[in-house]
Amino acid sequence: MSVAAVAVVLFALVVLLVKTRALNAGSALVCVVLGLALGATSAGPVVNQGLTSGGSWIWAKVNAL
Repeated sequence: MSVAAVAVVLFALVVLLVKTRALNAGSALVCVVLGLALGATSAGPVVNQGLTSGGSWIWAKVNAL
């Protein structure tokens, strides 16, 4: 099974957990593993760049307060 397939399966599991409101430590672990699997795919650099840009923007807004 490829990393992309694992990421898709984990994403479906996270969506199911959110919809059923079964958020607990196990759900957090699934989300962390999803993030690691997503980072290993070709989408990883794009996701990293988006999170870095968003974090920089938020940090700039907090510093402006």
